[in-house]
Amino acid sequence: MNVEKATNNIQTDRRQLLTALSDGEKNEIDLLLQHYPRASGATIDALKIVQQYQGWVSDMAIAALAQYMRVPLAELDSVATFYNLIFRRPVGATLIHPCNGISCQLLGCKKIQRQLETQLQISDGGTTTDGQITLLSLPCLGACDKAPVLLLRKSLRVESTGPMHCSDQLLENLNTRKIELVINKLWGRRYERARS
Repeated sequence: MNVEKATNNIQTDRRQLLTALSDGEKNEIDLLLQHYPRASGATIDALKIVQQYQGWVSDMAIAALAQYMRVPLAELDSVATFYNLIFRRPVGATLIHPCNGISCQLLGCKKIQRQLETQLQISDGGTTTDGQITLLSLPCLGACDKAPVLLLRKSLRVESTGPMHCSDQLLENLNTRKIELVINKLWGRRYERARS
């Protein structure tokens, strides 16, 4: 009886793996794989495809992707864990990426980081209680001449089963007043209520 239960669990897991990737994801991954002599060379781009469709990359999605691409699960998991723009848990539709590179540090990024954390009532890596905004600092955005900077990324899903489309905006020469205006615009009344 225990063996039968274990077999049923494995079959359920296999069925879940078969449905963890949509047809759209599989089609894009198939096109991607045509450009690589080995599937392992396409892991980062394949993870990005999954994230574009699902909003983040779950353990189930990694297992399904490893099976679909025929790459070792440990290899795919280590790639997904290494890159800080592959999200291993759900994130908000709006991502705020303040830069904490050396130029930004010299020009006040710590004040900006504290301002963001205070206004949003979250710490770095956190998501607001309504699930809409995630704060995640990055080591360098490559805009040192405009420091301090942050990248504002908004995701929008046009079709319910299609990929998400992102719009990126680099905000430059920031100070705490500019940050307050940005958060008010993004979060509006919710921020005013949280503040009072």
